[in-house]
Amino acid sequence: MCEGRENFKVAVRVRPRLPNEVPSGFLQCVEADLVHNTVVANKPILKKASSRIGIDDFGEFVRPEPSQTQSFTYDVVLGKDSSQQDVFLRCASDIVKSVINGYNGSIIASGQTSSGKTYTIAGTKEEPGIIPRAAQIIFSQIGSYSNPAGQYLVRTSYLQIYNEKISDLLEPSRENLKIREDGCGGVFVETLSEHVVRDAEEIMALIKRGTRLRATNVTRMNKESSRSHAVFTIIIEHGKDDGHGGMAVTIGKLRLVDLAGSERLDVDAESKLQEETKNINVSLHNFTKVVTALTTPGVKYIPYRDSKLTRILQDCLGGNCKTTMIATIAPTSECYIETINTLKFAKRAKNIRNIAQVNEDMSEKALISSYQSEIKRLKLQLQERSSGTDIDYIKLLQERQEEQREKEEVKTKLEMQQKLADEAQAEKTKLISRIRELEDKI
Repeated sequence: MCEGRENFKVAVRVRPRLPNEVPSGFLQCVEADLVHNTVVANKPILKKASSRIGIDDFGEFVRPEPSQTQSFTYDVVLGKDSSQQDVFLRCASDIVKSVINGYNGSIIASGQTSSGKTYTIAGTKEEPGIIPRAAQIIFSQIGSYSNPAGQYLVRTSYLQIYNEKISDLLEPSRENLKIREDGCGGVFVETLSEHVVRDAEEIMALIKRGTRLRATNVTRMNKESSRSHAVFTIIIEHGKDDGHGGMAVTIGKLRLVDLAGSERLDVDAESKLQEETKNINVSLHNFTKVVTALTTPGVKYIPYRDSKLTRILQDCLGGNCKTTMIATIAPTSECYIETINTLKFAKRAKNIRNIAQVNEDMSEKALISSYQSEIKRLKLQLQERSSGTDIDYIKLLQERQEEQREKEEVKTKLEMQQKLADEAQAEKTKLISRIRELEDKI
């Protein structure tokens, strides 16, 4: 396998026909070969002219000739009977485990509206998708490590890109956020909130809270179509003693991306929906441009800056990351054109090369390092205050023994010292409480 090839994989998931598609007479034009990881697309041929793509006036088709059949091979192919667990094990499990060990990882779901992207990434309560399964694996694996393995801190963020504007799905008041460079060749979203989480249930509560705010609309293809790109990020910090009195920290970042679905512009749709569709298609076009540039020999300029989406996903596409792109497709003849476009795009994406490496952070950028430094500072402050109080008190006792004739003056000094001691004790209690609060977060 070529260098970097193993760090960018492409999977195709073919969803089953939906209940409303069966009585409509749409034929299945896609076949998935799970053994050879191949998808075969059969172009439907109409018996006679029709005003509708893929179906004639009587809802009948002619089976295509072999010359009108196209075959595509990918790293992973999942068929209509593939379970959510199958998808996770074949597309996400290894990446999640790598993130725990300090790598960047991403799972990107792309495809036509109503092809199963959100179902794949989030799933349902009965059939959980990649996010809830990843959360379970992360905390299960962290919990299985013994104390000498070090300390872990997990935090999350959740954003959407809607009409080329970034908003925080966990802090609704934070809208139109800006992308900034971090000085190390990467980017971050300014003022995007991050939330420390202690278990998988807390992650799912945040997902539920943020998803309620995600932009959706009714389209020709979907009664509740996601009209924004959503990026849920899980950051895992692992800190352990470096053997020299300091702390070595690795930081793994997992991005779970649910792209808005591509769809033909409906001229009869209301103006807001038309505007949404145009912006989605432009954003996806820029996403395609980046993939094309990355896979075209000799091209040096990669247009990451042409859209908010590609800027945020810069590491995932040709950078320091282990990425799996899951292209979801609908199997019916009505969706043939969009399906072929998705399959061709996924085929091109197979040629992207990523170079992934462990992220080691010895600086105060790591939140776990920041917490540890604060704890050390507070403990030192506590020790100094305690030591100082003891010395002053002993000094006063000596003065009392040596100056028996000045009892009243000594008594006054002792009362003042007691007051100071009480104040010092109150301050110590505060510091101890703060230390425990920080240690609980780690």
